[in-house]
Amino acid sequence: MSFENDFDEDLEPLTSKTPTSKTPSAGKKLTLYFMSTIGPGEKKEKLTVNDANQVSDIKQTLGNLYGLDPNEFHISCGGVTMDEHNQLKDYNINDGDDILLIPASTAGRLI
Repeated sequence: MSFENDFDEDLEPLTSKTPTSKTPSAGKKLTLYFMSTIGPGEKKEKLTVNDANQVSDIKQTLGNLYGLDPNEFHISCGGVTMDEHNQLKDYNINDGDDILLIPASTAGRLI
């Protein structure tokens, strides 16, 4: 059996639809435990993150993981509420630390 195809079409080259990586080029990996205090019962998840990531990116990931809107919670470690515009390494966070997800109204900030 043989196939002979004769195409007269000019095809455009294929381009990838995969988004480019947003992985930071600097920083170190930390394994952290994120505990949600939102809703009934506490939920704890272990994640490995790069400390060069912005807090806002980590909140987006956590929102997807816990099914929460990132605007409705803050993350906190050692009693310090993290600013979304800072990188994780701006805080004194060590491998194995617990990070809390707290409702935005509890964090003392107005929405």
